[in-house]
Amino acid sequence: MISKRPVEGNWLRHTRVASSRYQDPGLSALLVGLLLMIFLAEPLAFEGFVLPVVVAGIVVASLVFLLVLGSHHNGALILVVVGGGIRLLTAAVGVLSGVSVNEGAEAISAMLGLVGVMWVVSRIVFGPGRITTHRVRGVIVLYLLTAIFFAYLYRLSAKVIPGAFSGLAFRTGEHGALSPFLYFSLTLLTTVGLGDIAPVDAFVRNLTMFEALLGQLFPATILARILTLYADERRRVEQTPDPPLSD
Repeated sequence: MISKRPVEGNWLRHTRVASSRYQDPGLSALLVGLLLMIFLAEPLAFEGFVLPVVVAGIVVASLVFLLVLGSHHNGALILVVVGGGIRLLTAAVGVLSGVSVNEGAEAISAMLGLVGVMWVVSRIVFGPGRITTHRVRGVIVLYLLTAIFFAYLYRLSAKVIPGAFSGLAFRTGEHGALSPFLYFSLTLLTTVGLGDIAPVDAFVRNLTMFEALLGQLFPATILARILTLYADERRRVEQTPDPPLSD
């Protein structure tokens, strides 16, 4: 009787091991994807060109899934899977019924996924191991993810609270509706505050103050801390003597 060779592990474990090897470079790739989505794909979608945002969304979602899968954090994986599942379900219902996707469900699913991604990215950036340029870029990823999270939160607020903002000359639900909220969120996070879009509702005003506070504290604390660690790491590597050559 020929015994079958036992199969070691399963596809999920092997995929996680493979993904974990590219955690740091994945941060740099995710940064490029987010920059393209925020500053190119979303504005084009607002003008009616939807294909770039779809392609960028697929690329970013793939990078996010690989990062979360390789992080071995089941809680973050559950958040991302649940958020993605809600988004796919609402999109499928919209396609089958011909009714536009519910913006509230879309925003909630996106925020769930973003919390999971931010959890994983922060664990990679501040986790054990050498501080690399990839991890420094990971801090910028956290910064951009924070802006996107608040953009979805503002979009949800505009849906739930009519007239929550002044200066929005479009109806939520039109193509690329996230783009103006991304603009508003980034101007708040960077404390530019151009004033063309302004919160009117008291609850939304508190949200904007909180984001502006985060925008002040983030560079002064988190970014400064990781840059200090990176500089110390570079200095330690430069001062480490080379091993003697063997005869």
